[in-house]
Amino acid sequence: MIDIQVFEHEHLPGDRRPELAVAAGNEFDRFPIVRETRWAVPDWSVLGIVDARLACFYNIVLRTVCFDGRPARVAGLNNLVTLPDYKGKGYASHLLRETEPLWFGRLGAAYGLLLCADALLPFYERLGWYSVSSAVRFAQPGGMRTWAANCMLLAPHGRRSRPTEIDLQGLPW
Repeated sequence: MIDIQVFEHEHLPGDRRPELAVAAGNEFDRFPIVRETRWAVPDWSVLGIVDARLACFYNIVLRTVCFDGRPARVAGLNNLVTLPDYKGKGYASHLLRETEPLWFGRLGAAYGLLLCADALLPFYERLGWYSVSSAVRFAQPGGMRTWAANCMLLAPHGRRSRPTEIDLQGLPW
């Protein structure tokens, strides 16, 4: 059984913030694109707890982005991580499925949006996400950049959008 805990990121319990940072670093810091990019600070953190231990988590960045120049409120999925002892047991899938209503209800998002590696596409597709070939623009300290990897959207109730360009209106997540 997984216990789901949701926190505004700034209100994470003191011991959780470094735990999440280490787990995310272990998972993603090996990729040059991750190390070379400045990332947004999350707004929310969603934790999956099993037997009083962190099993998996993800963060959300809430933002109004632009789909082909039109505003769209998105819940940006950031750092979905399953800790090594819990991999392959379906915890991350369960966590995402169970908390999706939060995104499109209480948080008011029209879409979920994530930036991901090729190897992760099948995992997210099984959960209802779909790839878009949009040019994804985002801010960095040296100016605007275009994302070089995959972008996926999650649309509640089948409201799919396929914008030509997505402007993240700030740092990526």
